[in-house]
Amino acid sequence: MGWRFRKTFKLFPGVRLNLTARGLSATLGASPFSVNLGPRGVYRNIGIPGTGLWNRERIDVPSFGHGSDVPPPSAVPSSPQITPQPPVNGLPSSEVMPDVEIRSASTESLNSESMKQFRDLLKQTSDERGVIETEIARASGELTVAAARFNKWYRGFFLKRIFKRRFATREEAFHTAQAKVNELNEQLRLTKIATRFEIDREQAEPYYKMRDEFTALCECQKIWDTLSRHEINRFETRSAASQEVTRRPVKFDLSSCDLIEWEQQVPHIPNCVGGDLYVYPGFVLYRASRQAFALIDFHDVTLEYHTWRFQEGEAVPSDTQTVGQAWAYSNKDGSQDHRFRDNYQIPVVLYGEILFASASGLNEQYGFSNPARVERFATAWAEVRKSFTGTPVTVR
Repeated sequence: MGWRFRKTFKLFPGVRLNLTARGLSATLGASPFSVNLGPRGVYRNIGIPGTGLWNRERIDVPSFGHGSDVPPPSAVPSSPQITPQPPVNGLPSSEVMPDVEIRSASTESLNSESMKQFRDLLKQTSDERGVIETEIARASGELTVAAARFNKWYRGFFLKRIFKRRFATREEAFHTAQAKVNELNEQLRLTKIATRFEIDREQAEPYYKMRDEFTALCECQKIWDTLSRHEINRFETRSAASQEVTRRPVKFDLSSCDLIEWEQQVPHIPNCVGGDLYVYPGFVLYRASRQAFALIDFHDVTLEYHTWRFQEGEAVPSDTQTVGQAWAYSNKDGSQDHRFRDNYQIPVVLYGEILFASASGLNEQYGFSNPARVERFATAWAEVRKSFTGTPVTVR
């Protein structure tokens, strides 16, 4: 294609991502110039084709985080915790804070320093796609007008025969507008980062097992995004619950980010009040909008899991275990408060809950109707982390 309509279109370099026990490294571009980002730092590679001559130079500032050669103990997060079930409708009272909104920090804060170069390339791609999509919208409007003008005469009998030159002009304008839209759509299709993952077997097997467990997790009859928790004054409300939870139903699935061209689909975790999560090998992509997203090194993400006794005021999902009953109005010991004439019982069910977190501010919590599937996913996630750090999986 000759790119007659938009000469500034640029193709982005491919990216090769290498996942090993040391972590994720990325190579941007190809010979004679490329940049390598990895556990040992950021290096610029320059070679002269056909000569075998090349130069490799470190271009970042050495750090002593988990990306350095010998990380300190604090740089390796502990394994995801699998903890016993808390009391009804929440965490133990000593851990509950009043009016807690469960929301992640800004995308600028969430980014892992080790992913900066790759994120910058993704942002350039996102900006380029935004420009092309604006031009597509404008060109589509032009095509609609040109098509209407052409078809009005094309379907008629006299005007296209009487005013042949004017009809030819209309026809040319229509085909030109059509070609412009097709060309811009092709440019949009090409405005992705062609990504090739090279994963060592020790990391590939746990990752794909985790993805399998994620697909099973998607089949929970109910999944909720937990938005906030509010501690309840049980003396005033006469409720057996310790807190009130704001939640919204969501659907998990396998998907991919439109900026990264990879033949595999990855776990997609939607978010009602922030960015969706895409779990790629070695990193998590947090995308709040077209231009607001973060890349978080898998090392930096922790997952906590526990079962949760919940007073369900809505329909009880079929894959949930009912473990008891609670009175809508109860005494301090949980027994029926006989002062309320229309008192009734509420089923207490057992749910699973997970929390994704990072030191940079990732904070997303989800509830699930099938706790057994949640536990298997949490264990599989821990195995992925173990393949990087060598830290034993902790289940307690």
